[in-house]
Amino acid sequence: MKHLLIITALLIAFNHTIAQETHSKTDSLQKVLSLIDKNDFASQQKILHQLYDIYLVNDLPSALSVANRQYLLAEKTGEFTERGEAEASMGFVYYNQGKNDSSLFFFNKSLESLKVQPDKKKEADIMNNIANIFRVTAQYDTAMTIYTNLLKYYESVNDIVKQGKLLGNIGSLYYTAGNQDKAIEYTLQSLAIQRKSNDKRGTAISLVNLSVFALNKGDYKEGITYGDEAANLLKDIDKNYYAAALLRAGYCYYQTGNKETALEYTHTAINIYKENNNVRGMMEAYRQEGDYLIESGRYADALKLGKDALQVADTTNRLDMRLLYDMLKRSAIWLNIPEEALFYSQEQIRMKEADLTQEWADKIAEVDAKYNTEKKELEIATLKAQKKTNNILLLSLLALLAGGAGTGYFIYKNQKQRQLLSAQRIKELEQEKKITATQSLLEGETSERARLSRDLHDGLGGMLSVAKLKIATMKGNLTIPEENVASLNSAIELLDTSIKELRRVAHNLMPESLMKYGLNAALADFCRSTDKVGYHFFGNDRRPDEKTEIAAYRIVNELVNNSLRHSEAQNINVQLILDDTRVHVIVEDDGKGFDATIAEADGGNGLKNIRSRVTALGGKLELITAPGKGTEVNVEFNS
Repeated sequence: MKHLLIITALLIAFNHTIAQETHSKTDSLQKVLSLIDKNDFASQQKILHQLYDIYLVNDLPSALSVANRQYLLAEKTGEFTERGEAEASMGFVYYNQGKNDSSLFFFNKSLESLKVQPDKKKEADIMNNIANIFRVTAQYDTAMTIYTNLLKYYESVNDIVKQGKLLGNIGSLYYTAGNQDKAIEYTLQSLAIQRKSNDKRGTAISLVNLSVFALNKGDYKEGITYGDEAANLLKDIDKNYYAAALLRAGYCYYQTGNKETALEYTHTAINIYKENNNVRGMMEAYRQEGDYLIESGRYADALKLGKDALQVADTTNRLDMRLLYDMLKRSAIWLNIPEEALFYSQEQIRMKEADLTQEWADKIAEVDAKYNTEKKELEIATLKAQKKTNNILLLSLLALLAGGAGTGYFIYKNQKQRQLLSAQRIKELEQEKKITATQSLLEGETSERARLSRDLHDGLGGMLSVAKLKIATMKGNLTIPEENVASLNSAIELLDTSIKELRRVAHNLMPESLMKYGLNAALADFCRSTDKVGYHFFGNDRRPDEKTEIAAYRIVNELVNNSLRHSEAQNINVQLILDDTRVHVIVEDDGKGFDATIAEADGGNGLKNIRSRVTALGGKLELITAPGKGTEVNVEFNS
């Protein structure tokens, strides 16, 4: 309790100090503005720009009011650039408030105004914000196309700060689309650039996102570390993102048992969002408080809170709406209100099916792979051009050698060596292109497996559970003829069996134990549930990176299933060895074995898929088998 009082006092003192400083600055600027000659439009705009920047941090409604004044002033003077900037400012405020339609309207108006005096840099910044809107409204392929085009532009002008921001946005896109592996990869790239370029705001935003990824993995201590560091950076930079950092850290505190701090953080964030009319922020904060209420058994309060949130929700923000429907569904199930539970479940599934289809995942992966492949192709083309130049130079040098120039011989040798290195590098890049394509396919498969697993477990599983609950309620409330009781009980048992089977299928698609507890626990669980399979673990029970865990699990799964189908083995042994830098899996059986040379030449899909997974992660695979001698497969990754 003492810890909570200290935190509360610090938050109150901080907010009071910031409010005083902000009020003093804005009062001074407003006074200066009132003293400027009414025909001195340039000076007025300069002061308005300063006021907007200050209000943007702590007071979004006032920022919007100032942007509107900028717009009216630009209209009066006929300055298209100033008008475009004012429209972009209004769009940015609306975006931060979660009002996507209004935001998109003003950003598009801004682009039209800026056409009179084109400014590539300003247009790029506006397009980045438009892509953010497409991201949160589930238009993922359009957002990804804009992001990758902007990334090329910022690379061409060597704008490191904007590159970092774009990589972070791409990470957020992957997260929204359900691919957390890619989200983490891009966000870490973004964070590295932002730290290097001393971009404090960008660094903090990346830390906020990493806090979300950590809590999704169940690593709440890491989530607290990221969230608190972000909050410390943001408290005097951006009030709305400061609230977001408090929410993420608060959730992690709640999961570690520190519920008082979590609730204090959440209520502080809600107050900040209300002051700034930030709909997106309020939605997230209400959902988080709703989760706390459900966990503490206050289901009616959670349902009421969710319904209140629906009244202020921006329905274009698809992810927010799906998560809100999920909270309402869970509340209704606990309260035994089948009709409402079924309605909210159906709404959640409808939005999921519309937003997270494999088509979207494929399009995102395609745009990303295209961008990375284009970079490789550009480098290959450069090297080939260089090789051609070297050939011409070599011919010239040969002519010099014919004249007996000794120095030319050494230059010739040097050029020949450079030519060989260039050819080798081209081969390496071609191989990297193949690996990039394979990685994209595997990541798409992983994303789709995770999505199907979630949809089966949360969507269809939830609906079946509601149906069972409704039938059980009817059974208790109705007088049923004796001859129909057996049929009703049979229907309930059939529902139970269906729910269990559905959970088994969802588990096989993407085991929950793998995501929550790691490779060792998942393999142990898999082997225990499979006949003839023994499991042994050696080493340090740590968590390798998620990509390696998923690849290793899938490889073992496929090898065991192949052995069960084809080897006629009586015993299958799975071993996992983990040390500080290495992941080593061994699958061996006492079956009939096969001719490895023939199998490699025939290129069966099973072995081919396994080799693709191993190659994509830079691993090693060793196959030991012969007819009548059983089979052993060793796979090793550095992770």
